[in-house]
Amino acid sequence: MDLDLETLFIARVLPIALVTAVFATIAALRHNDEASRTWTAAFAAALCVSALDAIYATDGSVPALVEAASDASTVFSLGAMWSGCRLLDGRPRSYVWVAALAAVVVAVPTLVQSSGPDPDLSAALRLGASGVFAWLTAAELLRGQMRLNLNARILQALFFAFGAWYVVAAALSAAASSGSGIHRPDIESTALPFTAVFLVAALCLSALRVERSGSWWSTSVEAPRRTRLGVLSAESFREDANDRIERATLSGSHAALVLAEIDHLDELNSAFGRESGDRALVHFSGILRSRVPADALLGHLGAGRFVVLIVTSSAEAPLIVADAIRTGLTEAPASEGMELRTDATFGTSHTADTSSTFESLLAKADADLGRSRTAVEN
Repeated sequence: MDLDLETLFIARVLPIALVTAVFATIAALRHNDEASRTWTAAFAAALCVSALDAIYATDGSVPALVEAASDASTVFSLGAMWSGCRLLDGRPRSYVWVAALAAVVVAVPTLVQSSGPDPDLSAALRLGASGVFAWLTAAELLRGQMRLNLNARILQALFFAFGAWYVVAAALSAAASSGSGIHRPDIESTALPFTAVFLVAALCLSALRVERSGSWWSTSVEAPRRTRLGVLSAESFREDANDRIERATLSGSHAALVLAEIDHLDELNSAFGRESGDRALVHFSGILRSRVPADALLGHLGAGRFVVLIVTSSAEAPLIVADAIRTGLTEAPASEGMELRTDATFGTSHTADTSSTFESLLAKADADLGRSRTAVEN
């Protein structure tokens, strides 16, 4: 059955509206943090684009203001998606203002053209900026703990392919605007992939949020606080860490963070099965609990990443803790059923060298861990 353009564009509003409503509701009730709020804004902008396309699908003369609003919403939706991924990855800043600024810059040429907007030029700017933000999102999904997550990998491949198509489409639109005789891509060839990206993103991002916070659907408030590894879940650790850092700052003290990532966990799961990886996690958490100071805060961020927070004025304290864990890994016998001895890479940070916030400490420790891993691989 053939569908005309108007029917097709109207039909795509329903799924976008549905996932936006569901995602916003879950974000408000269960994951009301900055990352989820930023993604909700991205879905709302995507819904705006879909609605405007449906309203003006058969109208040959779209007002310049509507065209500018649609272009700006398209760019902002993908920019906000990138910003949310930055926050989920522990970055201290989302840079969502970059997405907002890019949206305004893309909309301005359409608004200031006195003789009527050039549709090819507008399309080139919109598609090019959107493609760049899609690539930035794909790159962010390769960082930190998300690079080992299946849902993050699905999103990464999707945004990379989507960004490549939009950049190509932008080049074709720019060529059409220059009068070369090349036709820009049809609107359905860019609008429908845009819809598909946000539908898949809604599923994958929801799964990522659930994995980060544990069994969020539990009716018990305290149930998800501790994982079966005997340490705090990611969300609970963030809450307690922020409180402990704030109190340390008020008392004139400092806090330090140790970030530990189990080496080759993904390969271990692939080669020997998920149970082998689970045994490695349990083995590592046991060593962690026995080797760190008794007043330390312990958490599991997911994907084989553990984090230790201690209140100390000594800049050497996080290095001492990391060395103690390394020693424990070396001296402890391998647990029964473990195919390979567990090893880990570490990153450290201290509030004497960065802002007194958990996000800043985590970002600095993550960068230090990345340098350590690179040094080992080279």
